[in-house]
Amino acid sequence: MSFGYPLAAHTTREALRLGMRDRAEQFQIWLFEGQLKRVLEVVARKPATLADLLPIVANPEADMNVRFGASAVFEQYAGSAALKTLVPALGMLTGHGDARVRADACHFLGLSAAPEAMRFLEARLDDPDAEVREIASESLAEFKTP
Repeated sequence: MSFGYPLAAHTTREALRLGMRDRAEQFQIWLFEGQLKRVLEVVARKPATLADLLPIVANPEADMNVRFGASAVFEQYAGSAALKTLVPALGMLTGHGDARVRADACHFLGLSAAPEAMRFLEARLDDPDAEVREIASESLAEFKTP
């Protein structure tokens, strides 16, 4: 005899999933609204959520204030383990079709202070975009500065 519990549990999970925004979307909304502090509070509680800012970095159409907000969060986590774990994903973004995305990815790779970021930055030294080349060069210089 079934009391409907599996169905109720499934329905509840589905309602929660549909009713909750995913964190990346919520971060984007908060940054658009100028609520950088809220994003910083979430990332401070759970540093792995720094990865939820990657969709913003990867979106060349993202609002400029949202992009600046995401950058401010990454800058707060310069040299952190949370940022170092994002090096492979940021490295992939250095090959993005949009120069803004490549430039931001290079900047964040430099902030990571992770030696494995250097190979991605070196590959951008001959980027077709002058700004990307400059940021890659400046980010590499940070690795050589004690």
